[in-house]
Amino acid sequence: TDPTVPVKRIIKQAPGVAISTFNSELKNQGFTKLVKRDDGVYENVTAVDGEKRFMKSGDKDSVPHIHKKVED
Repeated sequence: TDPTVPVKRIIKQAPGVAISTFNSELKNQGFTKLVKRDDGVYENVTAVDGEKRFMKSGDKDSVPHIHKKVED
């Protein structure tokens, strides 16, 4: 291939498919959804019993209980 030949774009953007998922569906499937509320503060909108609603950076007690949702 001649290096002086202009490059042609052949890859096109794939059509996007957007499917909205409700927080309750994520919660029922064992996912955790965190929404940023402030600098270093995230709201756990899928919190289950025993989990704090807000996660703050530096506060280990506010981290979601991932080990209770994911089994190895």
